Amino acid sequence: MIAKIKTRESFAGIVDYAHDYNNDKKKARLIDYKDVCIISNKSIADSFTIQASMRSKIAKPVKHISLGFSPNDAHLFTDDKEGDELMVRIAKDWMIEMGIGNTQYIIARHLDTEHPHCHLVFNRIDNDGNVISDSRERIRNMAVCKLLNKKYGLYVAPSKSKKIHEDRLRGYEAKKHKLRMDINNILDRSSNWDEFCRLLKEAGISIRFFTSSQTNTIRGISFANHQISISGSKLEPKVLTYGQLCLKLGERRILESSNPNVENYFSPLMKNKVPCNHSIEHTITYESNLTESGSTDSTSSSAVGEAMIEFLLQPHQVETGCGGGGSDNRGWRDDDKDKDNNNNRTYKRRR
Repeated sequence: MIAKIKTRESFAGIVDYAHDYNNDKKKARLIDYKDVCIISNKSIADSFTIQASMRSKIAKPVKHISLGFSPNDAHLFTDDKEGDELMVRIAKDWMIEMGIGNTQYIIARHLDTEHPHCHLVFNRIDNDGNVISDSRERIRNMAVCKLLNKKYGLYVAPSKSKKIHEDRLRGYEAKKHKLRMDINNILDRSSNWDEFCRLLKEAGISIRFFTSSQTNTIRGISFANHQISISGSKLEPKVLTYGQLCLKLGERRILESSNPNVENYFSPLMKNKVPCNHSIEHTITYESNLTESGSTDSTSSSAVGEAMIEFLLQPHQVETGCGGGGSDNRGWRDDDKDKDNNNNRTYKRRR
């Protein structure tokens, strides 16, 4: 959900736009209102204007807010009474959290786009003649939208991500994009590692951590669903690496946890029975040896660890079964089209 706020001088034009019920494309309808006469758009605008006249020095008494929701949430806002009621609840919660009350308003829903949305118009001059403050409203609006997105479990697009035409993606790239979107959606709803891991599990997404064999310090992270497995740094380097996740969820250096629900997620990778686990052991040892050789820069050692993880965990595509009783563990097979770029590299394993 996002809320776009505009301040205007006249109510008439905004009311006509929001409640344009004669427009067959918009299919606008009034879904909630307070303290206005709804006989016509003119009567609504007049109601606003009369109250605003109590503070005639306020040049712009009109607030117009467009509340937009993702197409991914369209199933929540059905074109019926139930969908309208949910939209009204969210709009009212937005007003409460923004400190807007005791004033006139209308909420009108439009049905002309694939993303559900409504228009809220309210009077900055409240019923007692007081001016509703809009100080720092844009900053407060961002915080309120984030709060409501979490409260109602609404979809949030990943921040700073490039717009991707999903209908153009095919095969592996489509699966990778779907996994990335699912994880980012869960991340936006999570405040700590426990919550993040729990929501991932509920969504059918597994998480693995790569560690130093000597210090048991986490050096990297990977994700997998029933279709692909991929390191966080390959999935979205500015968001889903272990380091970036720690900035949002808090740092977690040691895998062991007193919480049994978390321990299942934070299990050392070498205990997992996956193909090429001998390579992973060498990777962990190799990374640890680099630290032993005199490097005291934790950032550098972490970066080396991430780089080695990326090499070993090139994006994998899970092989779906076609009969024959094959094991589910075969899903870690490397099936990335770009893997040939790495075939010419030579890596010496340290034993």
